Amino acid sequence: MTSLAVECRLRSRGRFVGRLGAVLLALTPVAAAAKNRWTESGYLTPSSATLANQKMITLPSPPEWDSSAPTRIWTIDDINAELARSTRTPPPVNFLRTSFVLPDHDWLVKFKKWFSRLEKPLKMRFDDQVWDCDNYANCFVAMSDLVNLGTQKEKGVLCIGWATVFYERPFAGIGRGPHAIVIVGTSEGLFIIEPQNGTMAALRDFPNRHRIEVIYF
Repeated sequence: MTSLAVECRLRSRGRFVGRLGAVLLALTPVAAAAKNRWTESGYLTPSSATLANQKMITLPSPPEWDSSAPTRIWTIDDINAELARSTRTPPPVNFLRTSFVLPDHDWLVKFKKWFSRLEKPLKMRFDDQVWDCDNYANCFVAMSDLVNLGTQKEKGVLCIGWATVFYERPFAGIGRGPHAIVIVGTSEGLFIIEPQNGTMAALRDFPNRHRIEVIYF
């Protein structure tokens, strides 16, 4: 993928338009790194002139968040308890925050369908060792964070992360071997999502749930 400046229309409590170029530069390994510089604080500062010259793409609007619905919060302890109920050996959970907002299950279903619609405009396609399973999983999480910024950011971070797993049994068209998936806590419990095609299953029904190696939230 080449570096892109993207116009994304996010709707919730009105509509706002944001430039996501810097984020996509971080997500695309062949971005024009020479056009950017690292600050002393360790943050990447994109070149505004470079971004302004990039092709603009309009992304479809993500599903609206129901701001009137009560907010449900899960802690890391809640996540670990769910893992203990569904797996023989609960995997370690690496986390930067200790609590998360549980998205409504129906909203999450709509969100994963929206994510699949981004493949064509953003030219996301599987390329082994270049844009593969972990890139898809990380991009799914990053996009959920971006949407969250425009919806209910004051309530907290969504309970959406990713995990590494060894597939002993096929799932969503993926055969035996190491893999990366998305793991989400919703109003109906923990779910697994294959971000490459949108297949979704409750953790208790995921055939490789006992081989999840590590989870990142």
